[in-house]
Amino acid sequence: MLGSVQRLLRMGATANLTNLLKKQRPPDIAAILHRLPDSDARIAFDSLVAVNVPLAMDALSELGPKPAAQLLVGRSAEEVARLMRELAPDDSAAILTHLPPELAAHVMELTGQSGAIGHLLGYADQTAGRIMTPNVFALDETVTAGEAVATLQRLSGPEVVFYLYVIDDRHHLVGVTSLRRLVLVPADTPLSRIMTTDVVSVSVDARQDEAARLVASYNLLALPVVDAENKLVGVITVDDVIDVIRDETTRDIQRIGGLEALGDSLYQRGLPGSEIALQQHEAQTLEVGSQSTT
Repeated sequence: MLGSVQRLLRMGATANLTNLLKKQRPPDIAAILHRLPDSDARIAFDSLVAVNVPLAMDALSELGPKPAAQLLVGRSAEEVARLMRELAPDDSAAILTHLPPELAAHVMELTGQSGAIGHLLGYADQTAGRIMTPNVFALDETVTAGEAVATLQRLSGPEVVFYLYVIDDRHHLVGVTSLRRLVLVPADTPLSRIMTTDVVSVSVDARQDEAARLVASYNLLALPVVDAENKLVGVITVDDVIDVIRDETTRDIQRIGGLEALGDSLYQRGLPGSEIALQQHEAQTLEVGSQSTT
C-alpha cells in the first residue's frame, strides 16, 4: 500500500491517490502518513481532507498529537477549527498542545470548545485527567431501566458508550451497569437496584499508566475518572489506553537501547522492531476488550 501511495505521489495523480485512501481504515491511513516524508504526508492528507473530512480527521487522531499538529500548522485558524470540530475534546486537547500558542488559542475560541479543552489542559501531562473524555454518559440512580434505554436511543456523539455509569443527585459516582442488563430487567426497575456499587475508577490526578494498568487488570473497555470528592468527571476508553501503551513501549525500548534522546515515538518513527512490539501490546489490549464483552 505504501508503495502505491508513493508511486501516485510521484506521478502527481491526486485523484487516484484520494480514491485509494478513501478505501482505507483510519489506522491504516495513519500508518501510511507516518512513513511518508513530511511534504508527501501533507499532500496525501490534504487530498483526503478535500473529499472526506471525517475520515481524514479520524486518521489524524491515530497519528499521535505531535505529527497530527504538524499536518495542521500553516493553515488558517478558521480552517484548523473547522477540522478540529470533528474530534473529541481529549484528542483536540492533545493536538492543541503541539500547535503554536496563538493559533491554539484562536482555534479554541472558534470551535466553541475552549471550556472543555481548556479544562483538560488544566491537568498535568501524562495524567488521567489529560487523556480522559469529559463527555461521559451517566444517569441518576433513580432513573428506570426503560428511561435509560430511551435516553441511550436518543444519544448522539463521537464517543462509544460501553457502560452506563450511575450517579447520585450531587454527581458522585455510585455504581455502574452493563447495557445488556438494562434490557433484561423490567422497564420500571430503578438503576439503583441493578447497578454494581463496587466500581473500578481512577483519580483525575493519577498517572496515565496507572489508568492503563487498571483497564488491563480488570478487563475493562472504559474506566471512569473521578475527582477528590468521587464526582464523575470523565472516562478513559480502551483506545486512549492503546495510545498510552504505545508511549510506554517507546520509553521502555529507548531505555533498553540507550536511545533516551529520541523525541518521537517508535511507532511514529517506524524503527525496526517497534511495530512488532506495538502490535503485541494492541493485540493483548483488544483481547481484553473482547473478553469483557462476552
